[in-house]
Amino acid sequence: MIGGKGRLDGIVAANSLHYVPSERQADVVRDLSAYLKPGSRFVVVEYDAERGNPWVPHPISYRAWQWIAMAAGLADTRLAGRVPSRFLGSIYSAVSRVP
Repeated sequence: MIGGKGRLDGIVAANSLHYVPSERQADVVRDLSAYLKPGSRFVVVEYDAERGNPWVPHPISYRAWQWIAMAAGLADTRLAGRVPSRFLGSIYSAVSRVP
């Protein structure tokens, strides 16, 4: 949904950021966050793993997401949920807020 001054109310990045090389992930999240209005939410769904495979080359563990979100200028990061995954141990969702 577009709100306010043409900025987005939220972004959901589900199983997508793990295609971005690790060294670029914070930059990509920062660039995407620029489209969000203050108070908006950035929701991520990712594999909670440190090492990938050919299908999930650059997974973002929840611990790594906390750092990426902070580096991208997001705040109040919290774990929304986690479920087992037969591929890389578990998959989680987390929510961060644009200050």
